[in-house]
Amino acid sequence: MKKKLLLFGAVAALIACTANQTQAGNKSRSLVVYYSQSGTTEKVANIIQKKTGADIERIETVNPYSGDMGAIAGAFMGERRDGKVRDLKPMKAKIADYDTLYVGYPIWAGTYAGPIHSLVKSNDFKGKVVVPFCTFGSGGNTSIPELKAALPGANVTSSWYGVRAARVDKAEAEVETFLINLGALKGKKQSLPAFSAQHAVSADEKAIFDKACGDYPMPLGTPSTVGTRSLDNATEYLFTCNSKDMQGRESKQLIYVIKGKAEGSVPEFTQVER
Repeated sequence: MKKKLLLFGAVAALIACTANQTQAGNKSRSLVVYYSQSGTTEKVANIIQKKTGADIERIETVNPYSGDMGAIAGAFMGERRDGKVRDLKPMKAKIADYDTLYVGYPIWAGTYAGPIHSLVKSNDFKGKVVVPFCTFGSGGNTSIPELKAALPGANVTSSWYGVRAARVDKAEAEVETFLINLGALKGKKQSLPAFSAQHAVSADEKAIFDKACGDYPMPLGTPSTVGTRSLDNATEYLFTCNSKDMQGRESKQLIYVIKGKAEGSVPEFTQVER
């Protein structure tokens, strides 16, 4: 644990140093590099660039992915099965010129999008600080271990930012808080309280879950227990749901829901951890 804390401190210090250089008007040592299929990830990338003053580059494949999300995911999974990646168009920026890389992507088939597979295979990230951010339909946590495994020589931060595409309008305030906590922006860091112990879901809590998740097109399971925590302007719920995996086996997943404290606030499904 002590080793992990020391490593996180060193990574945070390097990010802060890079941010201070940028704010002082020196040449940027940070790059926001991202892929965006629909424009949603691009919105988050632009927010990070605006907040940090980093350089920015959108990557593109020579042979673009096309079709609906089902077709894109199918093509991507076929490429993964065959060990193939698509070639990227030449980048203007050089990864070697930067210390900190904010790497952004949509989630495809539970992991980072195909063009990011191309990016990590065609560039040397050794010694770089990599800060992941992603957009998704349900959740993005499963992409982080895979990104770390793909970049063993890089310092991939355990802290990452993710937002559901359906609530990307909330991203600006959330990204600012994330960057402050990361040490990339000046400001008062916020430590989140722990969730309360899980307890049986009440009728009111079940109604909050249904309101937040009722229009989601895929089954999220049945909430059995829930823990809560109070934030400055909202209450966050962590539901444990019983469901079945792709093979029909019983499984559990964690569903996060947030509800603002202001009158008339509507509960929002923010992410799932599988």
